[in-house]
Amino acid sequence: MKKLTLWILSIVLLTFLAACNDSLTEVTTDYTKEIEEIAELIQETLPSTINRDFDLPQFENYDITYTLKDQTYTTRYIHQTPFYDQMAVMNFTIKRGRNSKTFSHSFYHLAYESGRNQTKIYLTMPVQRHQINKTIYNQTDVRVETNINGELQVEHETSSAQIRGRGNSTWYSFEKKPYRLRFDKNTSILGMPEAKNYVLLAEYSDKSLMRNVITQKMVSMMPNLPYTIQTRFVELYINNEYLGVYVLTEHVEVHPNKFFIESIPGELNTGYFMEKDMRLYESGTEPGFDWFVVSGHPYEIKEPDTSDPNYSINQLYFIEDYFVQVEQALIAQSGYEDLIDIDNWIEHFIIHEFVKNVDVGWSSIFMYKEKDGPLKYGPLWDFDLAMGNADYIDYGPENFYGMRQYKNRMFILMMRIPEVRNKFKEKYLDFYYDVVPVILEMIPHLADSISEMANRNFAKWPTLGHYVWPNPYPMWQIPTFSGQVGYVYKFIEDRAAWMFDAMHQEAYLEGNFDS
Repeated sequence: MKKLTLWILSIVLLTFLAACNDSLTEVTTDYTKEIEEIAELIQETLPSTINRDFDLPQFENYDITYTLKDQTYTTRYIHQTPFYDQMAVMNFTIKRGRNSKTFSHSFYHLAYESGRNQTKIYLTMPVQRHQINKTIYNQTDVRVETNINGELQVEHETSSAQIRGRGNSTWYSFEKKPYRLRFDKNTSILGMPEAKNYVLLAEYSDKSLMRNVITQKMVSMMPNLPYTIQTRFVELYINNEYLGVYVLTEHVEVHPNKFFIESIPGELNTGYFMEKDMRLYESGTEPGFDWFVVSGHPYEIKEPDTSDPNYSINQLYFIEDYFVQVEQALIAQSGYEDLIDIDNWIEHFIIHEFVKNVDVGWSSIFMYKEKDGPLKYGPLWDFDLAMGNADYIDYGPENFYGMRQYKNRMFILMMRIPEVRNKFKEKYLDFYYDVVPVILEMIPHLADSISEMANRNFAKWPTLGHYVWPNPYPMWQIPTFSGQVGYVYKFIEDRAAWMFDAMHQEAYLEGNFDS
């Protein structure tokens, strides 16, 4: 027994001495050359353009960590989109034994909205482009090609999709048409949330091509707005015909993967999603089932689903009565705080007022109410005819717009309340100091990223220097894409200054918004 015990102890001792020897070797050996060789391999492996997640290089026996700004990664880089494209540096540290060395890798960090993603969407269908209409979906094959970390790849390909036209004036007025793209199942493309429905905005009248994207970037910086609609610049081909630059974006809807509220047909106290839409008067239907009117302003119920057999007319009465209560409280200037989310309302209308959106009192104004919750606005949508791009309104950067008597009634009532005006001013000053400078800084980078795409777009659709409804004369006479971008930039710059000055005048404090 003693011999066995001694034998075991001997084995343990020898193992320990061997381990000590290995550790000593590890500590005393100089691995500098090997580390530098590994660093060269890592530099060759890391992409020079980064816009997606990817696996990070690792080597056996070497401890390697990667750092980008304040984030540290080991085996996989998780992409966090920057606000706009920028050069960035990823540091990586290689350690072994007593040797440790840090290296730097420079790369172009691309935003999701960047034109440098070089995204192309190819739609192939059995009908010709001119046969597409707004009412019937046509089957289409979809192929999405994009630059993923510096390599052009097919990101998505399917035959299970349909397309139809969409829009109102944009559909009937222009040859370059907007479309609704629908997949048979929830699908994520270009990093957007999984959903069936997408929209392809033609931006034909917006010769900067950027107004919708810029506005959504503003929304993303507002703390009390519920959801930012994601956007991507793409080039569209239908049956191999090049159709120019489009903005691929989410469809505005209630969806578990996107903007979501629980809405149950048949229950009164449930979630409601609505749109203010003056076109309902022209729809050929009467109010009282899926839309209602309060003080001459029509609101359509989007959720709960009015086609669901469990939907009850009492749900319309419930939400209609709630709107009446809101109006009465705003008129009385009392009790409205319990019925609406005033911070949300103010930030929503700051965006509309700042960009002078023509539709602030017309359509595409979405509102929602969650169960037991206050009435809120959002998501924001449709800003191609904003920022000085509508010749049938006071389109310049001066003067208040949304508070005029024929515009948005809720906005008007809200701004009659002195306490709300004061808070509106406070929040606008936050917007002025925190949001506007970042947007102005972003615009040249965003424009530069899509400049080559824009050149191809305007070769296909030679609208620069020509009138396209409803371009104001100072805008449509500008003959270059860079000039169109400059027009938007100047509008934002001048509008910000005008509103800043106006809100410090006695007229604003008294609730006088007359031009």
